[in-house]
Amino acid sequence: MMRLLESSIYSGCFRLTGGFVSSRRKPQVIAGYDEGLQRRGGGSSGGQDIRPRRHWRLLVLLMLLGLLAACASTDQGPGSQPDWVSGKSSQFPGSQYLIGRGQAAQRDVAADRARADLAKNIEVLVVAESRDMVSAQRRTQGGEVVEETFSEAAGRNIVTSTRQVIRGARISDTWQDPQGGDIHVLVSLNRAEAARRLRDEISLLDDQTRVAIERARQTDDLLQKIASAQRAVDKQLQRNELQRMLRVVALGGQGVSPKWKLAELQAELLDLQSRLKIRVQADDGALASVAAGGLTAAGFMTGSEEEALYTLQARFSAGPVARREGWYWLRGNLVLTLVDRGDNVRGTASWPLKVSAQEKALLQARLMQLIDRTLEDELRAVILGFAQ
Repeated sequence: MMRLLESSIYSGCFRLTGGFVSSRRKPQVIAGYDEGLQRRGGGSSGGQDIRPRRHWRLLVLLMLLGLLAACASTDQGPGSQPDWVSGKSSQFPGSQYLIGRGQAAQRDVAADRARADLAKNIEVLVVAESRDMVSAQRRTQGGEVVEETFSEAAGRNIVTSTRQVIRGARISDTWQDPQGGDIHVLVSLNRAEAARRLRDEISLLDDQTRVAIERARQTDDLLQKIASAQRAVDKQLQRNELQRMLRVVALGGQGVSPKWKLAELQAELLDLQSRLKIRVQADDGALASVAAGGLTAAGFMTGSEEEALYTLQARFSAGPVARREGWYWLRGNLVLTLVDRGDNVRGTASWPLKVSAQEKALLQARLMQLIDRTLEDELRAVILGFAQ
């Protein structure tokens, strides 16, 4: 092979086949030598040949070794395991990307697992940034200290926010294990693009908060004031979740400074709620007691007929008790109606309910338990919905 290289050099053609780059150049004249014979002493046939064979030979050898070394260091070769399968990705560094990995026999399943892994990685980082709850404290006019806690469990809304963020994730690489046959998928999320989307969503929530605050301050209807103030608080709670996520995703961990203090919005909401008193009216004493408890759990204060601005009328329209396969069944509709002092109906809501028991005497107690759970979960949203 070396002879072939030397022959090519002296013939003015340096050509390496088999995958190497070839080049054609005219032979250069070495200063002080005859162009034809390159012999010292004017070209006599008896002169000494001093062509630097060994120097050329060494130069070519060094070039070949350097080229082979470069190829070996940059090419993993077909089927080689990428670095991201078991560690960090050099192509998608953590400073610029968030990644997730998935492994399965089918590519689609592996891709889904990679997205789930990406979501889990983001959620873990966001939870670390979160505080478990935010509290607002106020004093009533009578001087009694009342504490209302707006509890947002860390991560309560993180799943929803994470799903929005990972919409921009892409499948960046796949690799199939030649031995086991499993397919590995790498999903990446560009930090800069995700941060831009989060900032846009935060800006939208701020706009919605501003509109809600303006409506709360412009209307004279107390129920509408409370509903708008609650909407402002809800939007800022959502904003807080996106803010925490932005700090995790964005380069440098910078968020967007809030325009309103959440604690102040919550305190204003509490103050508005303290002015609204609702009395309960029901034919059944047990139902009246459960409805009053539901109002308290929903954050509203109950009052007498003279104090209350609204009356919550509650009734349960029950059907006949049925017996089937050793069980007693009671079905009916719970109906709640909110009316103001002028007997104007602000809204009506109803729930179809059913309970069962092996003893007929237990039906009423189980019905009250079911109504209590229903009102605890839904009564606040229903009453605020009547403000529309």
